[in-house]
Order: sequence, then structure tokens, then C-alpha cells
Amino acid sequence: MNTLPLSWIYSTKTTVTNHIKMGFSTFWIYSCSISNISTITNILSNLSKKPNTNFIIRGCNLEISNFLEQNEFSSIIIGKEAIIELNHNPFIKKSLKELVKRSFKNGIIKEINYSTESANKLEQLMSHSVHSNEPQLKYLFIDKFISDTRLFAFIDNKEIWQGAILISLNSSQKVQSELLLRRKSAPIGTMEALINFIYKSLRNEGYSEWSLGEVPFIVDSIDLPFFSKQYLINRIGKILKYAYNYEGLYFFKNKFSTRWENIYLCAKPTIKFRHIIMLSIKSNLLSLTINKLIR
Repeated sequence: MNTLPLSWIYSTKTTVTNHIKMGFSTFWIYSCSISNISTITNILSNLSKKPNTNFIIRGCNLEISNFLEQNEFSSIIIGKEAIIELNHNPFIKKSLKELVKRSFKNGIIKEINYSTESANKLEQLMSHSVHSNEPQLKYLFIDKFISDTRLFAFIDNKEIWQGAILISLNSSQKVQSELLLRRKSAPIGTMEALINFIYKSLRNEGYSEWSLGEVPFIVDSIDLPFFSKQYLINRIGKILKYAYNYEGLYFFKNKFSTRWENIYLCAKPTIKFRHIIMLSIKSNLLSLTINKLIR
């Protein structure tokens, strides 16, 4: 395989697997740092051999899904991944050029060196971000500045962070987005300027792809088997749009001329509705839904 599941990190360090328990015998492997990408086949093969134990892995592309299905996993489509091909320039669009030009009147963008201080500054920005007064999603992406990630910040003329994007390495040629944060009072064009800056940096460094991450529930229900698990999950997701604005996320990521690829939820041996319920609980999606409902 050439890539990893989303938020699994291609790292120079020792392999570390992060998981949480989802029930008596089910574990959600939400992240993993892998020093040699070829070892993913060994890791997943070893997992598939554990008796009477279920494993859940999300953020899988078609290649990974097919591999897992050969190792006693099943899979369902749950969304799509937005990928910028770095040899194509999305910023030839006049509208994007104007937003980027306008934003640079308000500050500069820097890549931030890893330190405890910079990690704290990112957390401060999170506490003032657009959705900071809502339950925060967990385990769906890396939400802290750690040594295996890179951080870019838009800093205004008063040295205040107005936005930031945290990225990590998904393979030797592919970079993935983890956190995309914007301060509530950030000027228009802040995120577009950040994406423009990172796009140029990654292209100059020789990478071929940059994933802006997953958008759930944007699979057309017509393309799914009627009343299948993936059909019902997709329909439920559309009902919950009031709590999680996946459409707004889709339109934002789509303006960068992204290529959209199917993303799968995989489980050994089968995906059950209780797994979906536990995922929504552990990820805080259920709390977010309830919070929006009662506000």
C-alpha cells in the first residue's frame, strides 16, 4: 500500500498505535505512527488474526479497504476525501487570488517550530475558534501540536494568531490536514491564505498530494444499496446537518479544485450499528448533536 488511513502518520520514529475501547471486545484504532509504510500490512494482518476481537479503522481509501477485506474486515462508504494535486494550481481562480491578496494586508503566515509554547498557543486559538463554544470532536484527527506534525499560523500585526492549519505526513508523497482553525474575528480570506501558503510550500518540497481531509455524508444515496447500513448512515447524517454542517465544509474544500475520493469505515469482522453508535459517542458527535438540538 502507498498510503495510510487518515490521521495515521508516516513517522521517522518507532511505530505507536493509539486506540480506545468501544465495548467488551471492540477497539477503535484511531491513529498510528508508522516509521516504515510497508509495515502497515503487517500491523493490519496481525490485528486480523486476533480471535474474538473486533477492530474499527476509519478514514480508509479504496486501496486500504480492499486490503482489509482480504483480511476478514468489512467496509462501508461514509464520506469523501478532498485531495489537492500539487502539480495543479487551484489559485489561478480570480476569486481565490483576490481573497489571498486581501488577507495579506492583515498579517503574515509562518511555519511554527514545535515547542511547548507553540502548542499552548494553538490551544489558545482553539479556545477562541469559530466552534469553540460547542463540544469538540475527538479521535477523528490529530488535535494537538505534536512532534510528528507541522503547524502554520496566520499572525496579524498585533502578533495574534487569527488562523492555523496543522498537517502531518500520510506517506512519502502525501500530506494530510489535521486541524483547520479560524478565530471567530478572523479577517475574510484567512484560511484561503493559509492554504495558498502551505500549497506553495509543499509543492516546492516535492510532495505530490495534499489531503484537506474527509467530509462525511456527501455520498449520493442513489449510489448506495437501498436500506443498506451505508445508505441508512448517510441518510441519518443528512438529517443531522443542523448539528454538523458537512455541506459548508464540502463547499469550502471544493473551491480548491480538489479531487474527491471515497472514504470507508472498516471493521473486523463486520460493521454493526452499535459500532456506529459507539463511534458517535466516543467522537463527541452525539454530544454535538444534542447540544445543537437543545440550544
